[in-house]
Amino acid sequence: MSVTLKKLNQQVMVITGASSGIGLSTARMAAKKGVRLVLAARSEGALNQLADEIVQAGGQAVPVVADVSREEDIQRIVEAAQHAFGGFDTWVNNAGVGMYGKLEEVSVEDMRRLFEVNFWGKCTVHWPQWPN
Repeated sequence: MSVTLKKLNQQVMVITGASSGIGLSTARMAAKKGVRLVLAARSEGALNQLADEIVQAGGQAVPVVADVSREEDIQRIVEAAQHAFGGFDTWVNNAGVGMYGKLEEVSVEDMRRLFEVNFWGKCTVHWPQWPN
């Protein structure tokens, strides 16, 4: 089976964790290549600032305030992509949290949060809406 990939400038890309670090850099680089973006993160101010930056530079970006540990938030990201661009081609799972501490000092609640974001938050998209 042969797979034909779209060129970047023909794609819609969802980037989670888009408000800082690798997600922020990836969004900026993708926008320069002409990718239409759906930007997701918990930080509304930083997310809106990035979307404005991309749009002012001539790109297309839709911000979605979301916590990937919440299935309903992930579905809102999918719905935003569908509404703005008719769907998406690429989903970049970049959102993540980390912990630091001695095992006996880290709470079970913190451990659960790490798994909710870093593992489960990346597994709950209902894929019938994908690909574009």
